[in-house]
Amino acid sequence: MFRLEPGIRWKWTGSLLLILLLLAAFSGPARAESAGDGLKSFVVQESSVLGHEAVEFAAAPFRTDDGAILGTLAVAGAVGLTYVFDNDIRNKVAAHQGHTLDRATDAGNIIGNPLLQLGVAGAVWGGGILADSPKWRDVGLMMGEAAVIADAATFVLKEAVGRGRPSTGSGRDSFRPFQFKSDYDSLPSMHTSSSFAMASVIARTSESIPVALLSYTTAAFVGFSRIYQDKHWASDVVLGAAIGELAGRVVTRFHAGGGKLAIVPAASSSSASLALVGKF
Repeated sequence: MFRLEPGIRWKWTGSLLLILLLLAAFSGPARAESAGDGLKSFVVQESSVLGHEAVEFAAAPFRTDDGAILGTLAVAGAVGLTYVFDNDIRNKVAAHQGHTLDRATDAGNIIGNPLLQLGVAGAVWGGGILADSPKWRDVGLMMGEAAVIADAATFVLKEAVGRGRPSTGSGRDSFRPFQFKSDYDSLPSMHTSSSFAMASVIARTSESIPVALLSYTTAAFVGFSRIYQDKHWASDVVLGAAIGELAGRVVTRFHAGGGKLAIVPAASSSSASLALVGKF
């Protein structure tokens, strides 16, 4: 039986529905039937885009033509090395706990909540529509897509691996794959993967080094917060960061022309909706 954690379990599916409803609200006119048509159109079109991006996300780590396989091996090595020192890292972090860090990591956990991040992506997308800014419209859409892909991949791995969280006291080597046990969904960290997915998109679209540094620093602090509050092992965070970064890269590359499809607003005298167009 699936365990419902506040803001964690099932958030990627529930959050996707929430963001679709939020974004569709900006695309539909006042009439209810037109809004319904806009939502249906958006869901169909965005599902197609997400499908293409998901396929690319799954294939990207194993590509040999662009050297991606080397990056995959590097990530595997980093996760493996961190795994060896998981207990040491946990103990050292625990030895430096204090009131200031307690409050800071509370904020880090809130910031890293994937449901909140999807809401932010929806707000950016909607703000871009209202401000007639194609750039911010696309940035918000990419943020949402990257987060959804990262969250979905993380969810699947969590249940497949079934690693015990540090707080269970069962140790770093405790695994119960495909059993959906309470507190056995530690690897990888979804807060971290979602945060790095958002940071990756922001860094690649901001054209600002300070903004990129701030984005990645925030994502890294979210990962640290999960370790500090004994929610995850360090290796959970490392793998989560890699998943999020990959999701952000795949989505931004697709929107930059690596894919053939794009979503843009379309309007007529009687309605407003979203249109799927090709990039050539």
